[in-house]
Amino acid sequence: MRTWLPLVIVVALISAGLWFTESPPEQLLGKRPTQQEHNRAADLIIRDARTRHYNIDGDLAYEVDAERITFFRFARRDRADLTEPRMMFYQGEDTKWRTESRKGIAYNNGQRVVLQGDVSVSELPQPGITLRTPKITLKPREEFAETDKVVTITDGANITTGKGLRADLKQDKVEILSNVESRYETR
Repeated sequence: MRTWLPLVIVVALISAGLWFTESPPEQLLGKRPTQQEHNRAADLIIRDARTRHYNIDGDLAYEVDAERITFFRFARRDRADLTEPRMMFYQGEDTKWRTESRKGIAYNNGQRVVLQGDVSVSELPQPGITLRTPKITLKPREEFAETDKVVTITDGANITTGKGLRADLKQDKVEILSNVESRYETR
């Protein structure tokens, strides 16, 4: 047993040394990227992009189309800037929700997506409800959306507005958080 101890210590020291040289100090210290690093050149630009994302059962969960995706990789995270993004969420083989906006930013391999500029979230097939807001945050894998901005929901001639929203797209549940006003048309 004593003859193995020096060998184990040497292997551990070599492994630690290699790990430290391969890991930038910023990663070890948990520092965020500086503004200069944040504005550096893109790692990848894709025009007319279309990506497909599958759930753990191998079924299509959602698609993302964009006029352009500009991808940046930093020491601790990644970011993708989206131009004219459109997302389509599926439930089984049917399309269930469609989002559109002028721009978006996807963080950490799409775990969180922030859509901005004339955001529209429509239930499919139409006619269904349509949510409109200037900015919304999506968690695509969880099929969850939220915003603290003013939201307008239309369902045919019926209109509801309010401030803040939480939506479970998988369960078709939408909750407006405050200042709710509704106008209903009777037939």
